[in-house]
Amino acid sequence: YLGLQSTGHGPQEPIAINFTAKNSPIVQGLADWTTTKEELYNNIQILTGKELATGKQTVKNKDGTTKDVQTVVAWTNEYGPKKARVFATTLGHTNATVEDARSLDLLARGVLWACGKLGDDGKPAAGYGPAK
Repeated sequence: YLGLQSTGHGPQEPIAINFTAKNSPIVQGLADWTTTKEELYNNIQILTGKELATGKQTVKNKDGTTKDVQTVVAWTNEYGPKKARVFATTLGHTNATVEDARSLDLLARGVLWACGKLGDDGKPAAGYGPAK
């Protein structure tokens, strides 16, 4: 259903978000950013999901060295014969991330897309955008 398999996450450390699907209406106009401490989930396999953004996190090993880990953090999928729209993200495990306007924009745009209320131009359908 989700189109991506994940089984766990790393430590709570900042994640550098890079929007990779620049033509997707969901991410049009969104700028790359770095979260505060957040959990980066692994990607065991990407099945039918279409990547929107990756996250890169520097993780400290037990021996004191560091390594960079990069995985998909936001994606879409079309499920079943009717191609039901699915938007998914592994971001949002801390209040700081959920309260961040950039995170909220991504989430709102993903939900609008899944509901068919986001145009190909990245603009919400009439009545679904910000209040004026």
